[in-house]
Amino acid sequence: MKNLLEIMDLNTNVINQIKNDLKTKGCDRMFEKKSILIVDDQKENITALKSLLNDQYEIYAALNGKAALRVMNVVRIDLVLLDLVMPIMDGFETLRLMKMDEKLENIPVIFITSALEDAKESMGLSLGAADYIKKPYNPTIINIKVKNQLENKMYRESLEQLVEIRTQEIEASREAIIMGMSYLAEGRDQETGGHIKRMQQYTRIIANQIVHDYPEALTKEDAKSIVLLAPLHDIGKVNIPDSILLKEDKLTSDEFEMMKAHTTFGAEVLKKTENLLHEYSNFLKHAIDIAEGHHEKYDGSGYPKGLKGDEIPLSACISSIADIYDALTSERPYKRALSHEEALDIIYNGDGRVEPQHFNPIVLESFRKVANRFNEIRQSSVRLYEL
Repeated sequence: MKNLLEIMDLNTNVINQIKNDLKTKGCDRMFEKKSILIVDDQKENITALKSLLNDQYEIYAALNGKAALRVMNVVRIDLVLLDLVMPIMDGFETLRLMKMDEKLENIPVIFITSALEDAKESMGLSLGAADYIKKPYNPTIINIKVKNQLENKMYRESLEQLVEIRTQEIEASREAIIMGMSYLAEGRDQETGGHIKRMQQYTRIIANQIVHDYPEALTKEDAKSIVLLAPLHDIGKVNIPDSILLKEDKLTSDEFEMMKAHTTFGAEVLKKTENLLHEYSNFLKHAIDIAEGHHEKYDGSGYPKGLKGDEIPLSACISSIADIYDALTSERPYKRALSHEEALDIIYNGDGRVEPQHFNPIVLESFRKVANRFNEIRQSSVRLYEL
């Protein structure tokens, strides 16, 4: 069985390894001098503890819990040494309030208790204290307990930092793969190179407006997922023959039926991909809904299923209006690019092919509020391609 020194050495080695990993990622800010707050109504107790710890740590002091909370709200505190019996606000109430505050709840607390106060000791631990120190003070025990709690805190924060870094790397890789798949589909079409990015930006603007106005209809998490996956809306076009996809003349009825199939094919491809993700399969739900439903219309006149009203997933409705606006304002071999004002007139009033009743009312309302921002993105894209 490992002795105490072996365990401490193992713990130190693990922490040093994490330190090195984090420093390579630019996260060495966590290894500056640690701060300790001593909370005790007896000044001689504060003096005694301060004399034991002052050389290694930045020490702050408070005479009661109320003062301690004020200190913690203006100074970054890494550990609290908390007396339980104090006037104005005792240690129990201080600990309760810390655990209710998300900025303070993770600060470890070592409470200070007299040797005979077993009931108070038990209550303090039950409220979430990490450890306890009994009076009179034993310098060796105090230093070991303080060191252990600070190292445990650093260990937790280090792991959280590493998880955050790894998460960011995974999200960046995932977004790159999604955009790569989207560009693959776009490259076979007559779309301009900026269509995917513009469409994603338009989707973000509308989705965020809906989250603001109708949080019950769309959560922030779903909005983020929709924006990430919207570029996959036309992934099914990789299965459409060039003779149809690149045709400049009007499509025949049979050709148009084949073109419409890009929605169902895209959804099928994404469903097969989803099956490979196993427990993470729900990640592609919005992508499937968007690929299959972005040509559906709120009045039921769309394709491939002729869905009507709220049968159409909101993600598809958001992507649809973004896609239509970009199609109207982009140049094609068979049409000129319409101005922002012309595109708005068609979306709001209709032109026979596009009608206002085709759009989900919530989506159309949100679009009206943010349409000017669409124009800013469109103009920025035009300037970019003119360079």
